Amino acid sequence: RMTIKTLTKTSSEVALASIRDQVSSGVKSNEEDKSLACLPKSVIDAWSSLPSEVRAALVSSEVSGSLHGSGTAAPTLTTSSVSFGSSASSNSTASSEVGVVSNDTIYEKDPHSGSDIVLRPLERAPHNVFEFIKTKETKKTQVVKNASSTVTTTTKVVTSGRGWRNVFTLPISYDVNMVPHGTLLNVSNPQLLEATGVHPEGYDRRFAVLDAEVDKIYGEQIRNYFASRNIDLTTCILNGGEADKRPEAVDKLLDDLCAYKLRRREPFLAIGGGCLLDIAGMGACLYRRGVPFVRVPTTLLSIVDASVGVKNGVDYCCAVTDETYKNRIGSFYAPSSCLLDPAFIATQDARNVSNGFGEILKLALVRSSDLFELLEAHGAALVKSRFASNTTTPEGVSDRIIDVSIQIMLEELGPNLWEHTLDRCVDYGHTFSKLLEMVPGSDIMHGEAVNIDGFFCCVLSYLRGYITMDTVNQVFSCMQSLSLPTNSEYLTSNLAWQSCKDAIEHRHGEQRIPLITEIGESICVSDITQEELDRALEIMKQFSH
Repeated sequence: RMTIKTLTKTSSEVALASIRDQVSSGVKSNEEDKSLACLPKSVIDAWSSLPSEVRAALVSSEVSGSLHGSGTAAPTLTTSSVSFGSSASSNSTASSEVGVVSNDTIYEKDPHSGSDIVLRPLERAPHNVFEFIKTKETKKTQVVKNASSTVTTTTKVVTSGRGWRNVFTLPISYDVNMVPHGTLLNVSNPQLLEATGVHPEGYDRRFAVLDAEVDKIYGEQIRNYFASRNIDLTTCILNGGEADKRPEAVDKLLDDLCAYKLRRREPFLAIGGGCLLDIAGMGACLYRRGVPFVRVPTTLLSIVDASVGVKNGVDYCCAVTDETYKNRIGSFYAPSSCLLDPAFIATQDARNVSNGFGEILKLALVRSSDLFELLEAHGAALVKSRFASNTTTPEGVSDRIIDVSIQIMLEELGPNLWEHTLDRCVDYGHTFSKLLEMVPGSDIMHGEAVNIDGFFCCVLSYLRGYITMDTVNQVFSCMQSLSLPTNSEYLTSNLAWQSCKDAIEHRHGEQRIPLITEIGESICVSDITQEELDRALEIMKQFSH
């Protein structure tokens, strides 16, 4: 065997390598005898007592050090082994184990690159900052045959790099508080004030961003609440419609926060519907790189949806494509707390209440047959009464519907706040609805679009044999009882197929479209074809929408 090495070893590297070879195989070359002979027996014994992965890491460190010391441009060690014979030679090298911890040193293997990584904590930040050495070995084998022999050449390339890793787990904790019905703005209830944080004595000002419609109905009551406590309330008034959910609204909020000079740890209030809460969350995330804010949802839709998660976002008009993209700019940023008072729903009109039921019914279809039964039995009456007590709905039903909806959302979002898992049942109704909402002049509200999408997906489930036509009819009847639309002239073949393409982009390479397999159960699929969509659209025409 002939071995050719492209680098000249330092004496320490030779010594370490010699000891490694001697301990592992008992064989050492004449070239390395002199270096090895210089080492006392105690050093050799100490070396042999180390785990193999530690010895490998030390040798890797020596390789890296010799490279950087010699001014070599790239930290690469190339070894060519040439053997003569009828079969290729095989060489084995020491490699680090995955996730092994020894004497505060961590050994990992990168699952993507295959690199062996050795991490050592820094003294002043041992739980967060680690210096590392990454080593990667690649081999290339070439076989040349001639009349008399076969020559196999194996080239081994070892690359080594160093750096630091910073590890920090972001602590996320926020309370979603159910406020006693109709009491949030009562002067005797301190919850709204307490949510704005603890301040030094005499700090007599607060900041709130209000939906313009909320300001018309509740503005005076909100200001009186703080005035009764000798607190000056500064307000930023924003329109809360989908058409107003743009970067310009975030800019307006940031301007007012700058003028107010909000302190770094001072929570501000966001009182309004889902669009207003999205804008406020974006502003809170951006101002001073993050300040606390309190969500106070005032619509049924925002109470069960926008208020409980950590997503914020605005629609964005791209200057290159001249298209507007829903929620294309956004952040994952948690509120400091949420205050939920269902009494706000009483000032919504019937269409907006039905709009909120679009999100609740979505949750029932993918997660809870019990919730679906509540909607079947009492949804229509609650739309008419705007979630207030009525003669046909037993006491506690409206609260139960809201409670179950919020719990389902939190159960689904809580373990997956940053959406590392993209197969999400709560995305039901959110594949085709995005483009439906953005069609110019469509006049489709979010919950309505979600419901149209949801019924379309019911038909797709039926075509795949997941559910029966009886189930489709049952869902359709429930949707109609809630005064929700089930189809749209804008739901065309082109829009449906483009929605699937957008889903692939948004959900990282796969459609991941949730479909129900029965009421309360669902799966995600990624193989829906344009032919399926067209067949579903034809079946949709058979219903009296």
